[in-house]
Amino acid sequence: MNYTDITNKAFFLTSTNSTSFPAANMLLEANAAFDRVTSLIIQADGRWQWDDTNNTDLPIATTDLVANQQDYSLSAVHLELTRAEIKDTNGNWTKLSPIDQTDVYNQSLTDFMKTAGLPFYYDKIAASVFLYPKPNYSQAASLKLYFQRGPNYFVLGDTTKSPGFNSLYHELIPLWIAYNFALANGKENGPGIYTQIQLKEEALIADYALRAKDDHPRLRARTKSYR
Repeated sequence: MNYTDITNKAFFLTSTNSTSFPAANMLLEANAAFDRVTSLIIQADGRWQWDDTNNTDLPIATTDLVANQQDYSLSAVHLELTRAEIKDTNGNWTKLSPIDQTDVYNQSLTDFMKTAGLPFYYDKIAASVFLYPKPNYSQAASLKLYFQRGPNYFVLGDTTKSPGFNSLYHELIPLWIAYNFALANGKENGPGIYTQIQLKEEALIADYALRAKDDHPRLRARTKSYR
């Protein structure tokens, strides 16, 4: 379904038209529904991470390292980090291990790995990544982050755009629009629409949870230590 199909379906379900359901309100509802579907997909997908197919780049970002700088800000588009890597002064990339404040229970965070060097760990705090230890060198494009991001939203005037997820579930967007309209306007068809939504969301979650059928994860025993 493209955006024209979505709005037409929403008009049908709500018994409205472009006059009684203004374009600006339709856009807000469509993007809110897109957020809902995206959140379900990100929760459900496993070893094959979803990204909106309308994006023209991969969800991988690099930033410069600055000597003795521990805090590196994240863009607002990063909903979830899936991996972090660091490049040393010889040009070799190494995977960083995630760490949390609760893992450092026997000393202050200020003193934890306070001597600058090659980072081994990263901690996610608010909209930042903290490196431990902080780097002792400056180097361009040497912190690489793999992430998941939100939907590529609909915009007014682009009537041919389709949602960037499995087309079998595009109908969830007009269904959510119609359900919210029914709630706001006291329509009796709200419960019936919600039942359709639940069935489609259950199927979507199941599909995205199982779509990496070619990949069979292997169990490995691993010990963890912190320097």
